[in-house]
Amino acid sequence: MSANYRSLVTHCMKAISTYDANTTGPDSYIEAYLASSDPTTLTDSEHTFISEVFAGCVRFNSIIKVVIDGFYLADGQGCLRADSNMYSIVTYLTLFRIEELGMGHFKRFMATQDTRKIHKFLNFLLNDANLKTWILDEWCKLYDSSFVQTQVLSPLLRFEPELKEYIESLSDKLANKLKPQTTTKPVTGIKPFNLTNPKPRTLPTPEKIPTLKIYKPPPKTTYSTPAELDTILLTKEKNKQLAKKKLSDASRIQFSCANTEKSAKTKTILQQIIDEKVSQTSFLPPKPQPVPQTTSADSVPVKLNTAAILREGARIQRAEEEEIKKLASLEAGGRDDSEFVRWQEDMKQREITEKTAEIERKHLEGLLSHEEAKIAKQNFIKTTQQNTLLLKEKSERIMAAYFDQQEEQRREMRQLVETIALGHQNVKEAKQKLQEMKQQIVKQVAKESQELMARALEEAEEEMRRKTELIQQIRAMESIPVVTAKFVDLTKTSGVGLLSEMSVAELRERLALLKVAEQEEAEKRRNEIVASKQAKERLLHDTKLVISRHKAEQNRQATLREKQLQQTAKVYKEASSKELENLQQILENKRKERERLQEEATQRLSQPSTSRRTQKTNATSSGAAGGWETIEKSRSSSQKRSRQLASLTTAPVQRGSSQSPLITSFPRSVTTTRNTIT
Repeated sequence: MSANYRSLVTHCMKAISTYDANTTGPDSYIEAYLASSDPTTLTDSEHTFISEVFAGCVRFNSIIKVVIDGFYLADGQGCLRADSNMYSIVTYLTLFRIEELGMGHFKRFMATQDTRKIHKFLNFLLNDANLKTWILDEWCKLYDSSFVQTQVLSPLLRFEPELKEYIESLSDKLANKLKPQTTTKPVTGIKPFNLTNPKPRTLPTPEKIPTLKIYKPPPKTTYSTPAELDTILLTKEKNKQLAKKKLSDASRIQFSCANTEKSAKTKTILQQIIDEKVSQTSFLPPKPQPVPQTTSADSVPVKLNTAAILREGARIQRAEEEEIKKLASLEAGGRDDSEFVRWQEDMKQREITEKTAEIERKHLEGLLSHEEAKIAKQNFIKTTQQNTLLLKEKSERIMAAYFDQQEEQRREMRQLVETIALGHQNVKEAKQKLQEMKQQIVKQVAKESQELMARALEEAEEEMRRKTELIQQIRAMESIPVVTAKFVDLTKTSGVGLLSEMSVAELRERLALLKVAEQEEAEKRRNEIVASKQAKERLLHDTKLVISRHKAEQNRQATLREKQLQQTAKVYKEASSKELENLQQILENKRKERERLQEEATQRLSQPSTSRRTQKTNATSSGAAGGWETIEKSRSSSQKRSRQLASLTTAPVQRGSSQSPLITSFPRSVTTTRNTIT
């Protein structure tokens, strides 16, 4: 190896910086790089050294990256990121090549770089607080601990004293400290007699360049997933299938809640046991407080404002007037519509049964259309596969036509270039003619601009004369004194001649009279407001009494209505028809047809490879998931239909029960006072 250490380091740095692992491999890249370099400047041994250093940096990139990232985070915050390639080469030589190079070659390589940077980096790397703690832990995460101890750490620890001395020498060099040179006198030696001339010594053999050992390639198991992961995935898949099966069983078999209420016999026995224990004790036990009674939502008093009270009173009054009119018509010989109401309820019940049957029919039709859509999807896949083949053939024809068109365009461009080259010869003559015309135009414009400038100067002088005369006149007018003092008489008018004209004194008197009148008006309004408030309070008190009686009557009728609802709810049941049974049969036939088509497709695409087996297991898992989803959807749809049926059965009864006869005494005084307020 020659003594040109700097060029070797620069070649290594350049090769690492321009390497891209995503495009080329390391071996092919370094061969291309060395072939592109000048062969006269580098020897064969230097070629091998550069290729070995590059391969080692790429191979142990993870170990080198741990050291460089830690250096930039801890001590290298002021260092440039552009020097990371240099630091990676220094790390590789220190960890893996120092035993082969020796300290002499190592120091020469380090001397080619900046002393301050090398001292800072080696001081960080060889610090025991960094090397033997977190750096060693990070290396053990990447590689086996035995490999790290034997191949990485032990060679470095053997050369640790010499490296520490080298770091101290670098620190002395940075501090400009010179070691004292001890001069030792040579020892007196015996000189032989010059009797015969000795033979000339042979030239020493050149020192061989140290070469890297050929490392064994890593085993294939390093980059392949272990078999334990496959077993773990299989167990996970089995557990998933088991959980889905349990979930489907749980959704099918609904459990009922336990009744935690104790019977009367159990309560009496427990009370007897408690009484016996209390009688045996000598102290008086504290009396337990009774459980507070929970109030229902209907019995909670709601605080109403004035508007709500008046609104409720008006509604009650209208209801009472309607009931009075109805009773009066019955007294006069009117007809009772109870039979019509009963017939109307029967018709509504018939509509409910028809609606439930229609809902069930629509549900079955939806499932039937879903099955037909799946069959159509399978047919569509077949047609798309045929269309893709046709499109590929068509695209090939189009690309051939496109290439022919490109060739034709190239020919046209060649002809156009030739015509343009002929046209360039005539351009020079046209340029000369254009230049002469421009010169004539410039001369004419210069003459016209001079005439315009002379005219503009004359107009500016005339404008200045006119402005100076105006300024002199304005200054003469401003020099005349003006009297600005005025005397005001408050008893006189302004003399403008208006009808409402008055003096300031009269205006003040009238304002005082207006203030007195406003005070009297405000006092009058205050008294009226107090009277209206009192009347409003009386009205609110009377309406509250009416509302309370009306609510009590409504609660009584609500209890009767609930009893009627409980009796009528037992009568109605879900209706079933032959049309629904036919739709159910058609749906089952469509499902069987879809399953048959799916089995045929799977038999066509089945192959004995392991990848097909894994796809089949995935398909079965997705099928199980789909079955679970269909169970959940059918259960939710059945619950929804039951809720719709319940709402339809309760709706006519509520509408019929809203008209309840209620007659309460509404005071006449309340209506009169409310009319006066409004």
